[in-house]
Amino acid sequence: FDYDAFRHNQLKSYISSNSKIVTSHELNIIDLNIRIVENFTCFKTNRLFQVIRTTICVHNRTDFVSAYYYGNSIYEQDALHLLFRIFLKYQHLGLIDVGANIGTYTMFAAAMNRFVIAIECFRPNYMRIVKAIQMEKLQQNVILIGNALYSQSGHKLSLSQDPTNIGGQAIYDSSPINKSLDNPYVVKTMRFDDLLPIIKETKKRSFLLKADIEGSEYHIFESGKQVLDYIDIPIIFMEWDKIRYHKARATNIINFLTTRQYIATIDTCKQVNATVPIEQWPVNIFWTKMNGSEIC
Repeated sequence: FDYDAFRHNQLKSYISSNSKIVTSHELNIIDLNIRIVENFTCFKTNRLFQVIRTTICVHNRTDFVSAYYYGNSIYEQDALHLLFRIFLKYQHLGLIDVGANIGTYTMFAAAMNRFVIAIECFRPNYMRIVKAIQMEKLQQNVILIGNALYSQSGHKLSLSQDPTNIGGQAIYDSSPINKSLDNPYVVKTMRFDDLLPIIKETKKRSFLLKADIEGSEYHIFESGKQVLDYIDIPIIFMEWDKIRYHKARATNIINFLTTRQYIATIDTCKQVNATVPIEQWPVNIFWTKMNGSEIC
């Protein structure tokens, strides 16, 4: 895989002139070889499946996600086990990590020598991912995109701020007063379909999808029909904690996925009770369209 083919100033070379997909000037593709001047704290993780270790670079110890690594643990370790056991069985799968935060899923997938497309809009997060990638020498395994998923490309939006969850911001559906992208809480948007030229260039057609973007997961499906029709995604791991309180959006996601033969499960095997009100569904959902006998 040739990382240089995806450098920001080369994207136009493989996108047709009549493409409706917004291209290079909208996508913020991060140079994974950029010199890191910040002095980040980084940890070598515990082993996943008693074998796989990687590096995670963290915020301070009061940050919700970072605290796991200060405590010699792994963030969402149980979910990682459930999702990544699929990697162990199906070697052809890559990962699309939407809302990568400080890179737990991205770094473990890359450490398993899987191809990863990671989307993370918050600069203090994605620069920590870059540092971890450099320390592990995994540049060839990852494409990192520094945009926020939204229904339209090229908009500037604000992020919420939470000192106890530094990397877990939600986007505001309004333009910021200060529109400078030098402010890490101002982000530029992309549509999920903006990934299509990149995915086509990789020649890869099968991915697991992990989505955790603080209630904005709806935008993946609203803006990504071309990508979702083009690639095979046997399992979608989605945070449901916030979207379940937006009934219209949650219902649209459910309809979109069930039409495509996905089943909502708690752990890739046990189905969610569809008679339970949406707001009472679990905080995380594994949407699967795999044969249960293959993975359960």
